[in-house]
Amino acid sequence: MSVVTLPQNLSKNLDVLGVAERWQTEGRKLVLATVIETWGSAPRPVGSHLIIDENGEFEGSVSGGCVEGAVVSEAMEVLEDGKARKIEFGVADETAWRVGLSCGGKISVYLQPLSSEADHNLIMLINRAKGARQAAALLTNLATGSSSAVLYGSDVEDATLAGGYEKGLRSGKSAIVHAQGGEEYFLSMQVPSTRIVVVGAVHITQALVPIAKTTGFDITIVDPRTAFASEERFPDTSLLAEWPGDVMEQLKLDPFTAVAAVTHDPKIDDLPLMEALKAGCFYVGALGSRKTHAKRCERFLEAGLTQKDLSRIKAPIGLDIGAANPSEIAIAVLAEIIVSLRGSKASQKKVV
Repeated sequence: MSVVTLPQNLSKNLDVLGVAERWQTEGRKLVLATVIETWGSAPRPVGSHLIIDENGEFEGSVSGGCVEGAVVSEAMEVLEDGKARKIEFGVADETAWRVGLSCGGKISVYLQPLSSEADHNLIMLINRAKGARQAAALLTNLATGSSSAVLYGSDVEDATLAGGYEKGLRSGKSAIVHAQGGEEYFLSMQVPSTRIVVVGAVHITQALVPIAKTTGFDITIVDPRTAFASEERFPDTSLLAEWPGDVMEQLKLDPFTAVAAVTHDPKIDDLPLMEALKAGCFYVGALGSRKTHAKRCERFLEAGLTQKDLSRIKAPIGLDIGAANPSEIAIAVLAEIIVSLRGSKASQKKVV
């Protein structure tokens, strides 16, 4: 499947599934509760999880605290009869503000038992994907409660389910989807955190780090020049004062990573740029003029890359906002990364 843009971080869901795996290993009987639909103002988004054991202990959240008690109570019945079910909650006006449903909204929660060895293996598979920074989805048949895992890059035979999965990857949102036969499924999207690898500990990078962190990106800086790559210049930041070629395995570039090369030195920039293209990074940007980039493209073609590969490089780097100093360039670069990640409003309207 082709993926145009990539999803937002849903790590809270992944943490809950991590707890689920640990509890399964301890031999606990579990029920997984998932928000599958919302109407009005909801305190937790679709895809939010709550895991409950046979003693009523739970982790996660499906609301602002109002309906958790009722969900736990319903989970005890699910454990007794082993049957998955959907329950809906409407919030009365007097409790709406307390739970965050200020518009008097509703939520639909799906409860499914996780009691078999197959269930344990399924949750382990999803969590292993997380550890390997691989996107995955928990695909659940809402009629039967049976679930399977769909890993990033795998084929889904049912065309409508495949379309729902691709849409989920683009938007980052979990959702109900329908198979060709009309059966309802829920796709719980589980994706790695998006991150930025910056090649070059320069002034642009100093301005980029704080705004990237503010917008939720993990960020790593690589630069072999120790005078630039110092903790004094980049406090509390992942910093590798090494040649990129020596740390490529450690960086583990993937489709959920943006790479921005800003040293303006081909000895430092070229290798990570080529590796980013090979790894399918969702954003690959390089500092330099059009003339500089033309020479870069010549080197990359000689190294075996294709014109299609080269077309993915954003160069000169950053959106054209007339940036004239390092701080403005940093804003332009981050804006370009976000557009590559989310898509523009115009492109989002085209997503079916």
